[in-house]
Amino acid sequence: MDSMDLQATAQVVTLRSALSETLRGAIVSGRFAPGQRLVERELCELTGASRASVREALRQLEAEGLVTLRPHRGPSVTAVTAEDARHLYGVRGVLLGYAARLCATVRPPAALAAIASATAALQEGAETGDHRGIVRAGDAFHAAIGEGSGNPVLQQMLVSVHNRLALLRNLSMMRPDRVREGLAAYGAIRDAIAAGRSEQAEALCVAHNNAGAELALRILERMESNNEREARAG
Repeated sequence: MDSMDLQATAQVVTLRSALSETLRGAIVSGRFAPGQRLVERELCELTGASRASVREALRQLEAEGLVTLRPHRGPSVTAVTAEDARHLYGVRGVLLGYAARLCATVRPPAALAAIASATAALQEGAETGDHRGIVRAGDAFHAAIGEGSGNPVLQQMLVSVHNRLALLRNLSMMRPDRVREGLAAYGAIRDAIAAGRSEQAEALCVAHNNAGAELALRILERMESNNEREARAG
């Protein structure tokens, strides 16, 4: 393979990666709702990409658990069940707690600054009722802890689980009491990491994760129960 072939291949890979990132962001942000069908033609029109590139991107997102591909039905955004959520939150609690322990041990200045900034942004979002701002602050807070761990494998795993929990995170953070609890938890975690209290930081992150899991599971189980009743009535 000559240099021209290599350059062409690199361009194709870069374009597909960018397309996957665009669609991933649309799903994680809630633009495409769980269970929503993803029509290839519409995705091509929205992104300006070819159908082959869109299909490749959808296969990548399927591998990440964000898209479900069913024969004769086409792709759709994966809907997280209560059982899925239980498994995902269980894994995230372990990963996030370990990341916080590492972050508190190393205390990289950039991560400490990002964690403090995210906590301040959550406070601002809570005061102004900015739901999107609250969600963005939560994303930034968890991302900063992952980056501050200094472990790229751990960071990648956290991002993967975090993305799949995006809808449930949105649901749980809509409640004012959850926002208040989250703000208190973020402040305590920030202080523990900044002070180098690694065991406390880990315990606080696990508790914070478990509180979110408990609320999300209650919401999901109630939704699934209502759906079952409606199906029987129909």
